[in-house]
Amino acid sequence: MDHEVFVPRYDKADRRHMRRFLQKAPALIDLIAKDQIPLGSPASAEWIDELAAAVGCENEKQKDEDAWQELKDDRYSLINLYAVVKKVPAFLPVYGQLSALLCKYGLFDEEVVLLENAVSGGRFAGADRIDLQHRLKAAERCRDADDAAMTDTERIAEDLRRALQKQPPDDVPHIKALLAQCTDDEVLYDIACHPGKDRDMLSIRERAACRIRNRDYQYALGSQIQSPVRCAMIMNLYGPVEEDKPFITRTILTDPDDRSKAHMLLFCQDEALLMLGLKYVYGGKRFWVEQLHAMGSRFPEAYENADPQARSEWEKEWLSHAAELALDLLPEDDAVRDRLAGAVLVDSEPLYFFLSIHHPRKAIRWWYARELKHPARIAYVGSWTSDDQIKRALSVKINSTELITEMLYGDLSGADLVFGFRTPEDKTPQDRFCVEIMKNHPDRTIREHVRQELLRGHVEIPGVDLTKPDPLYKR
Repeated sequence: MDHEVFVPRYDKADRRHMRRFLQKAPALIDLIAKDQIPLGSPASAEWIDELAAAVGCENEKQKDEDAWQELKDDRYSLINLYAVVKKVPAFLPVYGQLSALLCKYGLFDEEVVLLENAVSGGRFAGADRIDLQHRLKAAERCRDADDAAMTDTERIAEDLRRALQKQPPDDVPHIKALLAQCTDDEVLYDIACHPGKDRDMLSIRERAACRIRNRDYQYALGSQIQSPVRCAMIMNLYGPVEEDKPFITRTILTDPDDRSKAHMLLFCQDEALLMLGLKYVYGGKRFWVEQLHAMGSRFPEAYENADPQARSEWEKEWLSHAAELALDLLPEDDAVRDRLAGAVLVDSEPLYFFLSIHHPRKAIRWWYARELKHPARIAYVGSWTSDDQIKRALSVKINSTELITEMLYGDLSGADLVFGFRTPEDKTPQDRFCVEIMKNHPDRTIREHVRQELLRGHVEIPGVDLTKPDPLYKR
């Protein structure tokens, strides 16, 4: 006899948040299970809050204080209970608590997986095993009833999510067929941002990226210059992007791939950016010259025939203009984050990097240099800026001896294989950065590695005896 299944009511936005939160949590759960972070401690709560902030919650602003605190408490419980299950896998009461919490947020798939693993793990017998089997059947009924209530769009999204749980994916044609039916830009964005990098998964991610139609999701993905699929999406953009000056400008200024830059330059109406494209970007130069002529610009021929000093002055003007445009883009980054509240990453650091190198005002260069977190960008700006204040601020942020070696003897491609750095010929600013590291860095290992590498390269710094250990640091 069939019984009506009661499916608990849940908030779909909360479910999306908790699901993304759990997808990012395995490493943290492992640390707590191994006692590297104490279970239920303030330290674990801080880590959990940090992870949740990185994931984002799209309806945070709609929750009152009590509802928000309840969500936070449930996140703490969720992570700690998963850690206990990993640490003590044969303790039945924990499964009951965790199962109830997953059910509260509509995470029926996760509940089924949890109970399936408990039943098949061989750690329970007798009445405990029977209890788990009953729980599993109830969870499966809830999942099936929840599935039956879905709209067609939700059904496709859920089928895609389940099909992608197995990595590498084993039914690529089926996944691509589902993608062809998917019209949910949030789902497509999530798939495009999937961490899988095998050939089949990259093909799936590219297809999802190219199907995104919402401009803000496109902008967010385009900002992630480490993403291997953003270029495919950008190259697939035509009509509507012609009027999207912020998106065009951002790609030209920050994307490391010349194909992306060249594609967006086709829609660009900014004389300075087009001239920078002619100088620095490979491909499409004939089209950009035609665009400049159509705008009435004299620069293509004037620049070609100018003396080196005039060229240099024009280039500085164009870069200063580009830096002002970069500064104007930061409010757009914030606006996209607000409109797409939740697990959407708009990476502003490439803009910070551009500003810390090229903005004509020292205060602005210094401000955004301090915001840098990417090791290779920190090393590059510290090495080649002419501002000693910026060098001092960044000298304490160098965090590895390998990075120092790459900075001194490579082009930093070893630290960041995606971003193409250019190494200036004048090494004097870099030597001054090394002095600042030896003066200010709190880690003696880092300070000594700089000294040893300078000695190995036969570098001489006036007033510094590199043969003596730790010659500059003042405690």
